[in-house]
Amino acid sequence: QTSFNCSNIGANTVFLIGTDQAGNSGFCMTTVTGIDTISPIAICQPLTVNLDASGNASITATQVNNGSSDNCAVASIAIDVSSFTCADIGPNTVTLTVTDNSGNSSSCQSTVTVVDNVLPTIACPANVNTFTNTGCTATGVALGVPVTADNCGVASVVNNAPAAFPIGVTTVTWTVNDNSGNTASCDQTVTVVDNVLPTISCPANINTFTNSGCTATGVALGVPVTADNCGVA
Repeated sequence: QTSFNCSNIGANTVFLIGTDQAGNSGFCMTTVTGIDTISPIAICQPLTVNLDASGNASITATQVNNGSSDNCAVASIAIDVSSFTCADIGPNTVTLTVTDNSGNSSSCQSTVTVVDNVLPTIACPANVNTFTNTGCTATGVALGVPVTADNCGVASVVNNAPAAFPIGVTTVTWTVNDNSGNTASCDQTVTVVDNVLPTISCPANINTFTNSGCTATGVALGVPVTADNCGVA
């Protein structure tokens, strides 16, 4: 045997046979050890992974591998990081190690970008019914607190409520923001009713005389003084 391949890695018995001109022959044996010292070629690819509703994500070495090869055969591929949480949002460096059947190995690095695209949730407080308390508006209205949640944490909760609510129905929009810029919103209504009675002061009492038969006509009654927080109708 004079040629060897990957199937001959390890000890191989080779016979050396000598023959003279008379056809006599003799032989000896030797051990030829086939060694593979060529490392695999590790090829990585970038990867983007989305967190789930629990704030977790996982990847496999196969997803990172991009056609790694070896002169004989790849025995295994492995990565040093396979799971991610909310703390890993953004780019992460993951090392892929490729090992062949002879124990030779090589590695490459991949950028795994962790993305949180799970929307936060929000449930608005109950609708509010209230009365005017300042002029023709309601101020200091207690709106309540919405119930919010997010897989990676709520960053802020805001609403567009005015300082003073006018008479009628006003829609208040609540918006929740998470740390990745995802948002969600809900609507709450505030109904303001005017229950303040108008005021009236009559003109002075009148003393007059009959001027038409037994009656008085054309009597000047004067003008009452009126007021209301929302205007006299």
